Formats: sequence, C-alpha cells, structure tokens
Amino acid sequence: MNKIAKVCVVINKGNLAYSETFIKAHIERLGAKVLPVNLFPDEEQENIHSFKSLWANNKGLTLVLSILKRIYILIDNKIKILKINKFFKTNKIDVLLAEYGMTGVRVMKACKSNNIPLVVHFHGYDAYKNNVLEKFRDNYKRMFDYASAIIVVSKDMQSQLIRLGAPQEKLYYNVYGVDLNKFSGENIEKENKQLISVGRFVEKKAPYLTLLAFSKCIVNHPNSTLLMIGSGELLSICKQLAKSLKIDKNVKFLDALAHEKVGELMRESIAFVQHSLVPENGDSEGTPNTILEAQASGLPIISTLHAGIKDVVIHNQTGFLVEEGEVDKMAEYLNLLLEDRRLAITMGENAKVHAMKNFSIEKSISSLSSILESVALSAQN
Repeated sequence: MNKIAKVCVVINKGNLAYSETFIKAHIERLGAKVLPVNLFPDEEQENIHSFKSLWANNKGLTLVLSILKRIYILIDNKIKILKINKFFKTNKIDVLLAEYGMTGVRVMKACKSNNIPLVVHFHGYDAYKNNVLEKFRDNYKRMFDYASAIIVVSKDMQSQLIRLGAPQEKLYYNVYGVDLNKFSGENIEKENKQLISVGRFVEKKAPYLTLLAFSKCIVNHPNSTLLMIGSGELLSICKQLAKSLKIDKNVKFLDALAHEKVGELMRESIAFVQHSLVPENGDSEGTPNTILEAQASGLPIISTLHAGIKDVVIHNQTGFLVEEGEVDKMAEYLNLLLEDRRLAITMGENAKVHAMKNFSIEKSISSLSSILESVALSAQN
C-alpha cells in the first residue's frame, strides 16, 4: 500500500487469540494503527433499559444502583467518543478495517461521525453462528449499507452474506495467506506414519470425528501416529475418547505451539487431517489457515467439503475431501496415504506448488491493501 491511506485496524479484544494469526498479519504488514473494540462507545449497553423501564422494574436500592449504572454508561460512552474522535484526527486515519462483523457494527457510528470509510472483514462464526445472527442481523443490514467494502474468506461466506443482505458489489473474496518462510521446506520421503491435525478443539472442527476416522486405521497401521495440536473446550473429551477407542498410545495431544514449531512438525508428517462441519449452533469455518499452511509445508490434505476448504484444496490432486460426517470415507483416504507413500509425496508436492502459487501472505496482503486503498481514494474524491 502506498502512503495515501492511513489504516486503523479495530480488533475484537485487547489480546488476539493464538489462532488469529491472520489478524496479526494484517496489522503488521499494513503498518496499521490498532484499537480494541472496547474503546468504542457501547450503544447497545447504553440502550438496554430506558429510565422508564428501570423505574417500572426496580425498587429501592436496586433502582438507585441501576440508575447510577446507566448514568455511568452514558458518561463513559461520551468520554469514549471524545477519545476516538481525537485519535482519528491526530493519526489522520483514512480508512478503518474492522475485524469481524460484530466489530463493524460497534464502530459504524464513530466512522459516520468522522466521515471515515469502513471496511469490514468477516472471518467465520460472525457470518454463521445462530446466536450471533439472531443478535446482529438487523445491525448487519445497517452496517452493510454504510460499509464501503466487505471482505470474505470463502465463496460460501460470500453467498451467506448476500442472503443476510450484503450488496454483492461491496463483497470482496480474499483468502488468508501463508508466510512461506515458516511453512515451506523440502518434502523429503519420511519413513514415519505420522499424521497431523492443528486447530482449536471446538465443535466446528469436530476433532472427535478425526479421532474416529484415525481409529479405523490402527488395525492396518498399528505404528501410525496422530498429532493433535491445539486447545479448547473439547480437548478433555477427545482425550477420553482416545482412551475409550484404545488409541491413546497412538495419539499425541499437544497444546497450542509457536508457528515455527508447528511448521517443523508439519514437515515431519505425511498428511494433514481435519473433519470440519457445521454443528447445530450454525457455526462454520471461513477458510482454515492451518490447511493453507499444511499445503505450503508439502502435505496432502484429508478434510471435508466444508466452507472455504473446498475452495483451496483440489480433490484428488492436493488432497481428498469427503462429505461432512463421512468418517468411514475419511478413514479410507487415511489408509490410502499411509499405504501408498509415493501417492502421499506426489499429492504433497502438488499441494506445495498450489499454496506457493495462490496463498502466499504477500498475495493476500497485496489484495487487502488494494481494497483499502481503493476505498480511501474513493472517499477522498
């Protein structure tokens, strides 16, 4: 990006999750100013109760405390508005990039009052999860109307946002990118039978189904190993499942690791496996960055026809994709790659070429920069 546009990135919390490497890349490579969303006024909290409803629903000390709380919120929001306005003017911000749809809603009014164009970057659950849509559906429509551009990371997400009311002409498809210096390397003929899975232990990544598929390979490949890297609410359940399936000696559960270490372990493995699906709560992947990283590391992918995965993995060339829930079919493909080392290496080489050509961090940031630059220039004219 040239020096015309000064970008402010607004994140959804003060400390990014270890899995949000894509947002860290945006901040660092755009040279952007950063604000956490909690520095913006919380109009929703401000409008939860009118003074009339407070009086009707509370008595005595509870009423006094409720009124004092509302007054505090009103004053706090006024102070936040003054600070945000000063920040925008002092730093001469030309365009604001809101990470996640809910963040876009929160910052929309501040952008309007300061005549700053808004670009909203959706990532996954913010476009799909039932409770999020129930809460933000109407606000999303207002945000879509104001935003100058809306960025999605999968073609499924693009269709979903159109269904939610986003104008097609404002939507931009831009997949995350991989730092090839961290995840590329020689794809040597490994003698082990190590598979790897990297991601949070949450419903939409269905780590329990990955375990079930792997358990069906143990009979034919008793010396095979599955590394599962990450943490999350389903971790303890998955550990118990591994014991129940009597595969706990073949599964190694590792906590979240530094990217350099993950890249090292990927290069030591022969395939990447992940059984993503849409759970009952409606949550969905965007495009998992770990799948891009695994391909860059020279690994064939065994995954599902879910969200952006099918956009970036070429079935029968850079990996194998099954329908969500097809554990037996996933096990078949795992067995195939464990048995046919030459096939695993060939598909891994295809995956590496595919990633280097299409999914470098430089290409992703360049596309993002072009979108932001175009928006900033249009606002100036």
